[in-house]
Amino acid sequence: MYILLFVLWVIFNGRLTVEIAVFGVAVAGFAYWFAVKFLEYNPRWDILLFKYFFAVIQYLFVLAVEVVKSSMAVLKIVYSHKIEIQPTIVFFDVPLKNEFMRTVLANSITLTPGTITVNVEGSRFCVHALDSSFCEDIDNSVFVKLLKKVEDDCYGTTTD
Repeated sequence: MYILLFVLWVIFNGRLTVEIAVFGVAVAGFAYWFAVKFLEYNPRWDILLFKYFFAVIQYLFVLAVEVVKSSMAVLKIVYSHKIEIQPTIVFFDVPLKNEFMRTVLANSITLTPGTITVNVEGSRFCVHALDSSFCEDIDNSVFVKLLKKVEDDCYGTTTD
């Protein structure tokens, strides 16, 4: 987070000089200290983010690919007069134990065109889909697999 704060300082200043850099180091340090002291920010999160940086980048890339694929499928439905849609609501359970990981999954499903997460209760998801084909194998999707891998690496393997 400290590096991000410093980079934002440089970007907002629009140029990089020695004075701006020295002052930016101080301002970023103060902002970081403030976040840790008063906003309950845990420096451990920086280590986890750095450790899982490539996993986050991979997840964002997969999300972008899935959004494009779903957009094309929705466009096909919208512009085809012959395709009959079958809206559906699907309930399924996910193996994710961490609330943050379930939230990321719910938001990823909602960001994907043609689907929306209606409700999440524990590990039980309720998803509405524009067409039933959008929900095929949703409980074992690439999103679930990637998030489960990160969760197992980050929080330890869970057993049921």
